[in-house]
Amino acid sequence: MRVLTALLLILPAAGQSRFDDYDPNIHIAVVRSGYVIFQRGKITARAPEEPVIAERIPKALLDTPAPVPPGATIRQVLMNRADGKAGEEVLENRAFFEALHRGGALPNAVAFAKKEHGTLGWFSQEYAGERLLWSYGPSVLLVRVPSKSLTLVVSGNPKAARLEDGNVLRSKIALRLLGDIAGLGGDERDELVDGAFIALYLGDRDASAALARQALDKFPELESIPDVSLLYLFAQLHFPETEASATAVIKEHPSLPTAWFYYGQYLETSKRYREAAACFEMITEHEPPWHNWTVPAAKKELPYLTTY
Repeated sequence: MRVLTALLLILPAAGQSRFDDYDPNIHIAVVRSGYVIFQRGKITARAPEEPVIAERIPKALLDTPAPVPPGATIRQVLMNRADGKAGEEVLENRAFFEALHRGGALPNAVAFAKKEHGTLGWFSQEYAGERLLWSYGPSVLLVRVPSKSLTLVVSGNPKAARLEDGNVLRSKIALRLLGDIAGLGGDERDELVDGAFIALYLGDRDASAALARQALDKFPELESIPDVSLLYLFAQLHFPETEASATAVIKEHPSLPTAWFYYGQYLETSKRYREAAACFEMITEHEPPWHNWTVPAAKKELPYLTTY
């Protein structure tokens, strides 16, 4: 009875039909207070590595130096803070988790979601006045809404969402589930932006540009939001708003290598080669060294740029 009541609270009458238009390759489970109250498809994916490993680290070790990056504590890396500087996100910390790996199989994602977990190892952000905690792996996304005791488990291909940029709202499936299940309401601005990302991922630049331009026309504040995923989108589409977006992101997050890289790409395609080289050198010459995918990528670009 408790499970049925919880399901009725979240899915109104005939509400289950609203999932009919979801991609059939996307499998979904909803966990509330340790009970699976809705599931579509079989989820065999393993839990994301980060929160699982975070649970295995003794509390006494949290404020000791991390294996990487230099200068950071284990707690700072687990809270997505870079180089020991509070408030700077580490969105690429694979080397850290490889160094700390304790071995053993990761649990099934749904089984993991049914248990209560702390916040270390999870990304944290707000949406519609609610705090969200989330984490992702190669084929699974977990989103917790602590105030509602809800965890959403999505198995499929979250790659188009650019989750590596640290914003779960860039996942269209997560955005829909937060509205359909958690009742957090829709946001046209995020819907348009996510549509632009998906079109870009599918190779339809014209459709992506049209949706991004529509979003900017209706919500001009987008160009000044310090959102690195938006910077990536504008840079890829070569929008002039890339300049304002880069200024906002780098001002807010000066130690975020992906911001420098995306802006450098935009400058390079604009044939502003010296400025592009300066952006890439910010990545390759940073002290302490960054442990991020942008470092080898920037090193690859620099020899070409220095010939100009």
